[in-house]
Order: sequence, then structure tokens, then C-alpha cells
Amino acid sequence: MGWFWQQSSPSPTTPAANMPPPPTTPKEASASPAPVSGDREVDKFLSMLQTAAAPPPARRQPPPQPTPPLAAEDGDRTSLLSWARLRASAPQQPPPPPPQSRTPESLAMSEALLPTTMSCRDAFDYAWHCHTPGAQWNAVYRYGSVRSCSELWDDFWFCMRTKSFGPEHKAAAIREHYRDKERTKYAAGRPNSEDVWESRREMVPPGTAFSAGFPPPIENDAEWERADRERRRRIREELGIEGKKEGGQ
Repeated sequence: MGWFWQQSSPSPTTPAANMPPPPTTPKEASASPAPVSGDREVDKFLSMLQTAAAPPPARRQPPPQPTPPLAAEDGDRTSLLSWARLRASAPQQPPPPPPQSRTPESLAMSEALLPTTMSCRDAFDYAWHCHTPGAQWNAVYRYGSVRSCSELWDDFWFCMRTKSFGPEHKAAAIREHYRDKERTKYAAGRPNSEDVWESRREMVPPGTAFSAGFPPPIENDAEWERADRERRRRIREELGIEGKKEGGQ
């Protein structure tokens, strides 16, 4: 057993000999074997099924492009804007007054017929009656709408204000009041009877009115009956009734 004692102890200067060897990294696994041709066809078939089952991706539609306006529309819009600016900048002129349709003779006659007296009791009765259903029904039938009673109440309060005036001053005030009423009612451009009937501009010559001839009156009853039968016969002949009766007989 001498060999046991002859074995030398490890020297402390060589620690690397006692340390375990560093772990070695395992070698990379060898590449998987290439699939056979049958597996390749199966995988291709499965991929085709998955592709067919999957919904197709939604196509993103491009936003619609705004259509450019036509040249004619641009021209019309430009002309309209320029016309509006020109109209806004132009000074507003009052419309010309309508031509006077009444003759001086008719105006003088109206001036002579203006009243100079006024009854406050009658003015109140007219204004009060305007609010009754009968008066408003008459206004709807005649004018197509209800009537405003403010004008009649203005007449009443005007009469009350002029009660304390003197005779001459009161007559002049009443005449001016009715003159304003007539000017408002029959002013040029207001609706009046001339919208239907044309007024005369000159006097009718004497002897020309009702100058149509009329048959003389018949005083005898027998003569009147004979003339009536003759008139009826002429009417039947014009209508062809008399000839049909004779042909049927």
C-alpha cells in the first residue's frame, strides 16, 4: 500500500483543477426532418380552407370627391351677389305717386258736399253697433273679413273734442275731418267702383240717353193676346218646333 502514501496532495495553487468543468451548452437540436409529400399536401389543403372560411377584409372606400360647380352656376351666383350688393348700396327712392284719377269737377262737387255738423250721439251709436255680431256678419258678407271699428271710435272722440268749439271753428274742423276721410277712402290707387265701372269724363249730350225705340203700348186685351200668340209662334219656328209638329201630322 505504498502507493497510497506516495500519492501527493493537490497543491493549493491549482484551484482550477478541483473546480467542476463549466457546463457545456447543449447542441442545437437537429433540424426537423422534412415532411413527406403527403403532409405537405394536407397542410396546403388546410390553409386553403382557412383562407376560404375567413371573411374577406373590408375594402376601404375612398371618400367621394366633391364635384366642382359648373361655370354657369358660378357666374349666376357671382352676378346675384353683385346685384344684391348694388341694390343694398343704391339709395331707396320712394315710388312715384299714382296719377290723379278724379276730375276737378268731381273734386269740387265733393268739396261742396262735405258736412259741417256732426252728432256725437250718432257717432257713438255707429261705433257701438260696429261691435255687434250683425254688423260684423254684414262686413264679412260684403268685404270678406271683419271690420275694424277704430275709425268709428275716432269719429266719436273727434266729435267730443269739438263740442266746445265756436260755430265757425267747429264747422271748419268737421269739414277738414271729413275731407281727410274722403281723401283716405278715395285716394288715387285705392280700390273703388272704377275697378268695375269706368267713370264718364264728359257730359252726355242732351237727347241721347234712353233714345232706344220701344213698341207702343197695347191697351186692348184681345190685341195683346193676339200679339202674344204671334210672338210664341215665331219663337217656336226659330226653334224648329212648329215645323216638326206639322210634319208629324
